[in-house]
Amino acid sequence: MKKFKIFSVAVCLLLVLALCSCGAITVTIPYEKVAGLFGGGSAGNDAQPAGSDQTASQPAPIETLPSATTLPAPQESTTASAGTQTTTAPAGETTTAAPASTTAAASGMPGTKEEIINYYVTAYNKIASESKSVVRTYDYTSQYNNILEINNNSTLEKLAQTLMNQFMKEDTSEKPGDASSLPPVGLTSLSISPSQISKATCEDKGDHYEVKLYSTGTDDNWEVDPQPGQGSAGVIGPLLRSEDVSGAAGSLIKFEGLHSWVGAACVTAQIDKASGHITEFDFLTPSVLHFDQVTAAVVVKVSNCNIGLLFHQQWKVTY
Repeated sequence: MKKFKIFSVAVCLLLVLALCSCGAITVTIPYEKVAGLFGGGSAGNDAQPAGSDQTASQPAPIETLPSATTLPAPQESTTASAGTQTTTAPAGETTTAAPASTTAAASGMPGTKEEIINYYVTAYNKIASESKSVVRTYDYTSQYNNILEINNNSTLEKLAQTLMNQFMKEDTSEKPGDASSLPPVGLTSLSISPSQISKATCEDKGDHYEVKLYSTGTDDNWEVDPQPGQGSAGVIGPLLRSEDVSGAAGSLIKFEGLHSWVGAACVTAQIDKASGHITEFDFLTPSVLHFDQVTAAVVVKVSNCNIGLLFHQQWKVTY
């Protein structure tokens, strides 16, 4: 969370520089460019996904990702359980996590979507009581799909890009934590219902299974303000909450309509066959940080701001 707060300060500084250098100006930062950094927060319900009648600009469907990171393509589980259906939560709403079964597939590799989810949840919930160490081994926040527009002002765009690049660094050092440090941050017991997951896959990798879960958000139907442990992206991966941004700004800048729009997040977990323990995590979360309006120095205002970001984290767990 310390890194998130540092980046929040950078975002605030960027807005101040933009405002002070150009006076009153309308700033548009494409929504696609913020995919991945932020999730959850105290924002209201006025932010809507693409297709709504709101004035806030929404990002166009994202075709490519930064070359350094590629999101895995969602795949249906190889075996579908009869009568099982996935329900995508409407953007702007969060679904209440229904308790998932704590029992994995009776024997062998889990095959149905529900079995895979239950297997993952059971393994995740063992971490708090059975792990000896939890370590983050990789952390990288990159610009998502090169989204960064400030009212098509090339000078401000270059300034913004320079500032963002100072804080978007790969961190390959090991950072010790505990079960509550893992995404979703602050939780040590997880509950996931099939309606919160769009796709679930499981592959046999010899001594372990590779399980992948995908959130219901898409580039055409973003999940708005997910909270840790809630909604879809909230049970999948790291989120930068809107209050982290507004809190870092203090009284310097006033935000109105600050929201986090999250796309197709994915978690990949390696689960040891013999013990049922998760030994490695790989989290990818694309999102957009959106501001309806930002006011600095009381009179200077910018509106319809969007910043695209992609979170990538890797963790190891030992027992």
